[in-house]
Amino acid sequence: MMHMKIIYGGSFNPPTIAHFQIAKALLARFTEAEFSFLPTNNFYEKDNLKDFHYRLEMLAILCKKLDGRATINDFELSLDRFYGTWYTLKHFPDSYFVIGADNLETIHNWINYPQVVVDNKFIVMPRNKIAIESIFQKNDVLKNNRQNFMIVEEFPELDISSSAYRLSQDEKLLLPEVAKYIKEHNLYKE
Repeated sequence: MMHMKIIYGGSFNPPTIAHFQIAKALLARFTEAEFSFLPTNNFYEKDNLKDFHYRLEMLAILCKKLDGRATINDFELSLDRFYGTWYTLKHFPDSYFVIGADNLETIHNWINYPQVVVDNKFIVMPRNKIAIESIFQKNDVLKNNRQNFMIVEEFPELDISSSAYRLSQDEKLLLPEVAKYIKEHNLYKE
């Protein structure tokens, strides 16, 4: 098995069971891989984005449950604004960046598109029953850079998202330890 670096970026606001299951599945599939969560900084424009240190501590809970095989990279914390995935991934050459099929559908809106597609490698996870291959067929940049994308098809789709948790406050969407952390720190109440 080739040695690879996997970066799972996102706001993780909060990290859900889906984030945990994706990490677990990728670690099981790529047993020699280095795996890092890479949370976006506080400048990322998202509704009700909690401070970086809360999101970092919640990700630490996931890392503990992944038997120490996952780490957290706080690279974006030192940045003075949100620069986008292309800028961040320049600092992690030869890494695979994990995205959902929904991100693949909107990748043409990313900062520095199409260069972000040309310069990087991605692992695409199924999401929302999206026909992943048809996205490549409809977009010439994606089609011409298809070799930069590894599709993980044998993963059960989880209808779970951070935004669904923020709307519903349904603790079943979270690991119990993360739900406890949120209660203790009185997050997502507004």
